[in-house]
Amino acid sequence: MENSNVEKTQQTYRVNGMHCGGCANTVEQKLTALPGVDSAKVDLVKKQAVVVSDTTIKLSDLQRTLENTSYSIAEPDNNSSR
Repeated sequence: MENSNVEKTQQTYRVNGMHCGGCANTVEQKLTALPGVDSAKVDLVKKQAVVVSDTTIKLSDLQRTLENTSYSIAEPDNNSSR
């Protein structure tokens, strides 16, 4: 097991166009397949995706990943900052 000191970045996004668990699963798989993304967890009820990566992933890259689907991703409605 590797122990890495790399700090992870967690970003939350609003996802539109999801209607069922299959939709959420599709979005999750597409986001996770994006280079640089360690994991993506999609919450159908909250209509959100939490993306974890070693670096900050650009919103435009996430949008491009979902470009040919019926889903869209955007900044969350609440503008919380650290």
